[in-house]
Amino acid sequence: MPTFVELPKLTLTMEEGIIGKWHKKEGDRVEKGETLCEVETEKTVDVIEAPASGVLRKIIFPEGSIVPVNKIIAVIAEPDEVLPDLERLIESAEKLARKTGVIPAVEIEKPMEIIKEEERIRVSPSARKLAEEYGIDLRQIKGTEPEGRIVREDVLEAIEEAKAKTVAIPTAKTVKVIPLTGMRKVITDRLTYSARTALHVPLSIEVDMTEVAKLIEEVSPEMDKKTGVHISYTDILVKSVAEAIKEHPIVNSIIENEQIKILEDINIGVAVALEDGLLVPVIHNADKKSITEIATTLQDLIEKARQGKLLTREASGGTFTISNLGMFGIDFFAPIINPPESAILGVGRIVKKPVVINNEMTIRLTMTLTLVFDHRIMDGAVAAGFLQTIKRLLENPRTLLM
Repeated sequence: MPTFVELPKLTLTMEEGIIGKWHKKEGDRVEKGETLCEVETEKTVDVIEAPASGVLRKIIFPEGSIVPVNKIIAVIAEPDEVLPDLERLIESAEKLARKTGVIPAVEIEKPMEIIKEEERIRVSPSARKLAEEYGIDLRQIKGTEPEGRIVREDVLEAIEEAKAKTVAIPTAKTVKVIPLTGMRKVITDRLTYSARTALHVPLSIEVDMTEVAKLIEEVSPEMDKKTGVHISYTDILVKSVAEAIKEHPIVNSIIENEQIKILEDINIGVAVALEDGLLVPVIHNADKKSITEIATTLQDLIEKARQGKLLTREASGGTFTISNLGMFGIDFFAPIINPPESAILGVGRIVKKPVVINNEMTIRLTMTLTLVFDHRIMDGAVAAGFLQTIKRLLENPRTLLM
């Protein structure tokens, strides 16, 4: 019996994926669990494994295709096995291409079509995409291909004509146009959803980081020598947050189906800034890891993120996020909650400040932490207690080594 390979939903928010490299070609023998192809989401890369053994009889979508989740992308069967539904699958792929601009693996003799009301416009996928980016009305373009089919060159000409007709008005000159697509679009959609649904409330607290600095100075050289891992402020902060969540489990919760669900696993995401956006690698079960294990895991994840090699599972399943802008000289900021989480911690820079201790003035290293929490899930007193616990742990960091 043929096995239909579908594009799985790899994350809660995933709606589509881009087919990356096919590791097998049509006619190749594949074994169950063997890698068939790569799939790219807006932020990560993962692999699709063969759900059964057999021959890769048909690839429905080639490399570069944008495919909605749960769509069939390939068929596995035995060499002599009849594939009664293959024609239907190809026809379905063609329909999907016409609707979304996805190019199926099979050649389509008929031109791409967009149907608006009673008018039928024949246009290639690349031309349609370009027209959408520049806001060009395809109905105003006369295609140069047979049967009036519009191609990319026709749209480019229309763009130039539109520029020539534009009346100059006093306005700022556009240096560059950046399409709101890919990673930037995902960030926009998720944070807009968060701002629209969660009731964001910020609370800030100042933390004395002097003892953390001493601890790093003492243990980091030995750790570096033994394991090759350098302990950072972020590693200790991740451990502190994980331990604080154990004392305040409501922080580790989500709202689902009109219910507040407290989660068992404590998975801490750490926001990493990239050239074209933001990624949040996740340290799973951070409360069960030592500071050294957290440091090792986090360094590996950050390196993968910057190289574009972060797997979907390594950026999924977070229950709480830490966002640090201290390295940019920022003292205070209130980040937006990463949905569906209930809170996020904004971390400012560490600075020397005069502090009064036992009625005497002294210089200490201080840092401002800002917790932004969802007021639907917890009240201010609960959130404040959580911040106080983080402060206590950071000001007595040696307890984190136990």
